[in-house]
Order: sequence, then C-alpha cells, then structure tokens
Amino acid sequence: MKRILVADDDVGIRAVIKSALGREFDVMAVENGKLALEMLQRDPQISCLLLDLDMPEMDGSEAYRRLRQMPGLADLPVIILTGNASVQTEMDALRAGVVTYFRKPFSPSQLLSIVKATTRNRP
Repeated sequence: MKRILVADDDVGIRAVIKSALGREFDVMAVENGKLALEMLQRDPQISCLLLDLDMPEMDGSEAYRRLRQMPGLADLPVIILTGNASVQTEMDALRAGVVTYFRKPFSPSQLLSIVKATTRNRP
C-alpha cells in the first residue's frame, strides 16, 4: 500500500483526508511543515505529500522550498491544500512545480482521484 503524508494544522481536515484516502493508501499526518520534512527524511516510502500552506511553526510554502533542496526528495509529488489563497498564490505554486492545487473545502472523491493519478508511477 502506498504511503501518503498529510501536513495540515486542522485536525478535522486531516480526518477527512484519512477517511477519503485510507482505503487505498497508508495515510500519515502531521500538523506543520517542520514535522513533514522530518517525517519525509525518516521515511523514504512516502509517495506523495499533501501540504497545507497556512500552518504554524513552518508554513507550507517554506516546507515546499526546503523539500525541493533535499537530496532524494526533490521530485516527490506535492499537492497543495489551502483555504486562504489567491489566484496569484495558486499560479506561483504551480510554477514552482506542485502537482496540483486544491482549495478547501474539497470533494473527498476528487481528492482521491488526484492522489491516485499522482502516485500511479511512484513506488
């Protein structure tokens, strides 16, 4: 079963994501970008990162920038999840290389489809 990491400070969103993806993926969750980077360094089996932009301690934008500089993780697919972003923020994220950009609230079935497509060719 492929492993997905969710970094979001909202416990309710993490629960929705685990519910939506849990039948098809091993879903792990953390509450900020710093913990996400630590988890990614410890677990090379993670196939995709779902990353909120607005989090305490280290936001998603900073976590994404640091992730792209980490050996062995620069090509990890990242899906941005956010509730407070402008069109400009979305365009910046897509230009930076994120796989896709989801605005909250989102459809769990749509999220599952995107994650399946994103991880299709990953170990």
